[in-house]
Amino acid sequence: MAALLQLNPDTTLHFTKGPNTTSPSRTLKLTNLHSTSVAFKVKTTAPKAYLVRPSSGTLRPREDQEVQIILQPTETQANNHRFLVQAIPVASSEPVSREQWAELPKEKVQEQRLNVVLEEVAAVQPDNAEPSMPPTESAMSNNTLGPAPVTAAAPSPKDAGPSAVSTKAPEQPADLKVKYEELVQYTLLLEKEKKKLEADMAGLQCQKGAPAAEGCYTKVHVVLVALLAFLLSYVATYLS
Repeated sequence: MAALLQLNPDTTLHFTKGPNTTSPSRTLKLTNLHSTSVAFKVKTTAPKAYLVRPSSGTLRPREDQEVQIILQPTETQANNHRFLVQAIPVASSEPVSREQWAELPKEKVQEQRLNVVLEEVAAVQPDNAEPSMPPTESAMSNNTLGPAPVTAAAPSPKDAGPSAVSTKAPEQPADLKVKYEELVQYTLLLEKEKKKLEADMAGLQCQKGAPAAEGCYTKVHVVLVALLAFLLSYVATYLS
């Protein structure tokens, strides 16, 4: 029986995968050589590895059809795959459904097989790229016998000029405000303690019958002077 379809290519589907082509595709051209309509179906041994559009159809007499076959990016073992093209003459040019294919007489179905060849191409090095040359014997001897490179010593903190950056960050205005408020509260507390101390000393002098509070106030003044001196040193420490 004469062939119903002419395939191009007729024996092998070549796919080339490179750095810029991760999903290579190939076009399979089907031509109806018969005087009547021919239904066709394209099948493969690895259906999950390919996208075939269209995978089936009907060709009128002398009509051709291009079938796009796309290889999935994750597939690397395509050399073991096969394709099968089935064809059978039909009375109508309408597409044949899957159920109708199952009812067609098997002895009238023609089958043509195609192999798959996958070629992977590596990235091409530019022509102007110069290959790295191994060091010559003289260069190796110079590197071996030459003096060791001198590493410049890091400058000490004494040698650092005015441009040296201080690692201590300046205090922000918000921090100074908080310290100022703390000093104010501390001053008010000292004033309160001073008045309480004066009252206690006056009471003791009256109980002992001291002739005058002059000596009492002299001791109080000594205590106050000490407290004020401490307060001033505290303020100077925070504002420095």
